[in-house]
Amino acid sequence: MVAVAAAIVVLQPIFVRSDRLPSSLPVDVLITGGSAAGVAAALAAARQGMIVVLVEARPFLGTVMTGAMLNMVDLSRGNDGKHLIEGIFIEIYKEIGGITFDPLRVRGLLRAKVESEPRITLLLNTEVVKPLVEESRLLGAVVKTREGDLITIRAVVSIDATDDADLAAAAGVPYTYGRASSGVDSRSMPATLMFRVADLDWREVTRNAWTGRLRSDQPSGAYMGYAWGFNAWLRNYRPENPRLSVHDLNIGKLPDGSVWINALQIHDVDGTSRVSRLDGYDRASREIPRLVAFLRENVPGFVNARLVEVAPELYIRETRHLRGLYTLTANDIRTRTRFWDRIAAASYPVDLHQYKAGERYPYRPVRREYTIPLRSLITANIDGLFVASRAFSATYQAAGSARVIPTTMAMGEAAGIASAVAVQRGVSPHQLAERRDLVSEVQERLVRAGALIEY
Repeated sequence: MVAVAAAIVVLQPIFVRSDRLPSSLPVDVLITGGSAAGVAAALAAARQGMIVVLVEARPFLGTVMTGAMLNMVDLSRGNDGKHLIEGIFIEIYKEIGGITFDPLRVRGLLRAKVESEPRITLLLNTEVVKPLVEESRLLGAVVKTREGDLITIRAVVSIDATDDADLAAAAGVPYTYGRASSGVDSRSMPATLMFRVADLDWREVTRNAWTGRLRSDQPSGAYMGYAWGFNAWLRNYRPENPRLSVHDLNIGKLPDGSVWINALQIHDVDGTSRVSRLDGYDRASREIPRLVAFLRENVPGFVNARLVEVAPELYIRETRHLRGLYTLTANDIRTRTRFWDRIAAASYPVDLHQYKAGERYPYRPVRREYTIPLRSLITANIDGLFVASRAFSATYQAAGSARVIPTTMAMGEAAGIASAVAVQRGVSPHQLAERRDLVSEVQERLVRAGALIEY
């Protein structure tokens, strides 16, 4: 494998730029999904000396950040106010400009970071056709480029960083969908269609966000180009479609003064179904002009607001929950568990949106520090695979906290480093999880790379 890897390093600039890719490609680490977590995984693995292929079906990296235009990050902080998630997340957080950002600029930034690593081959516009599974072990995948070329990628270890765990599910990893484990129903959290408006009075918007903070029913405020709350002004809004709802506004400011708004809840969307996503997108896009008109008439600071555009795809909050070697629970979060195999710390509240219009939010927005075990990134039933996405092994309640971008990026960095340890020590992910000495090595490498695994 060392000889093969060395050859790939030499040849990589040739096949990256060529119109003809090899039909078979042996690598150390295959990563499917160009999410922020996938980018973190690729960078982490490459910096550990791995030969990496990163595959993404879209023509750009970033998924929800740059396709759904979710231009705000949900931070985890400790009791002292300091970031709990550092490492590659903080590296990119500083480069994108902080808590809010321009999604189109971030597309270029993420691509530049990946392409600056000579050990990473980036395949955009490339879909996974099928996983390669032998005797319950994932050995890579067959992918198809935009031109229709099929490439068999054989990997020592793979990482599923797709938002919905598409590779893992196709490989046979068991999972539940949405809140099916609750016994209530199998709904998932609502999707959202982000929309951009211009000509707000930002000073008035932020002033009223802080005014709303005095109300006890829901938090609100403003910080570094991000404003949230406003539910008191939205209580009387009734969407035309009963499978839509609006509760508050989350507003992320762009450098030109316009803002992306996260507000419209789209119920009954199956994020794994293209037909369902298109139906949800249609429902939301019809409602948004009406919502903007309501904001102009009722919300201070919006009197001159005008709709500029809607995002090209939906922001999906929840689909699959994989089964791993350990399943993170809400009780783990409540009791602030420090796992022996911890690979990250987080504190974002359990944020479960209404599964259907009219439900109450079941959790208060309380921050509790907790850790994420490596075992929850290692899939059950199928070996050879790590997962780094909102679909990692957690109950739907625990995933309500850990699904956010910074936390999944911490998972991505951990999966990248754990993959390197597995390759270099000649073990599978399942075998790695059984070796406390190797788990300690993963933790030590994470800390040396700048990540935090404690709180």
